[in-house]
Amino acid sequence: LMDKVYAGLSPDLAGDFFLHTEMSDEQRQALIDGHQLFRGKDKMQAASGYHEHWPHGRGVFHNPDKTFVNWVNEGDHLRIISMQEGGDVEAVFARLSAGAAAIEAGVRKETGITEGEVFMMHPKFGSVTCCPSNIGTGMRGSVHILVPKLIKTIGFDAIDKLARERNCQARGSSGEHSEVVDRIDISNWRRIGYPEYELVQDMIRCANFLAAEEDKL
Repeated sequence: LMDKVYAGLSPDLAGDFFLHTEMSDEQRQALIDGHQLFRGKDKMQAASGYHEHWPHGRGVFHNPDKTFVNWVNEGDHLRIISMQEGGDVEAVFARLSAGAAAIEAGVRKETGITEGEVFMMHPKFGSVTCCPSNIGTGMRGSVHILVPKLIKTIGFDAIDKLARERNCQARGSSGEHSEVVDRIDISNWRRIGYPEYELVQDMIRCANFLAAEEDKL
């Protein structure tokens, strides 16, 4: 299904679909290092049955610039990602919106679904996701920011506390469960009960606050 959907994407979103079972070790590691691919080695995820039949049925799609990425069967059936270097959040969000709409239209075309939801949605709880923390909008907006002085002065736990007070969370330099070096990952932790634009604003405000605190040191 997704092969057909990806084949019908517009040129600005079009790209290549790589299956886990067909990648070389070099291709796999390059995509992991570039944050375009999931690892599949989380013990808690494995204990929940998250990785059943791994690596069969898993893959990643990305456009040539690797700014539009899809994870297929990482945990959720589909995770749609928009990413780029720099601080143009508006461009990233616009690409995400356009990409999600294009994927939805493609699935409708290939399945013949003309009415109702294409993605699994609950009338009260929103997106029905593999991880309970994503129930709601299902959206996590994140930014990597360099704050070496803040890390050295107050430590990661204190930074995370400041982030939590602003409806966000801090993660390691390469995302969840990663080591903290000179930068941190800041993202919204609220998913349910708020529109997507408010969650993006949470991230922006928190990142700007921490950047300002870094500049004071």
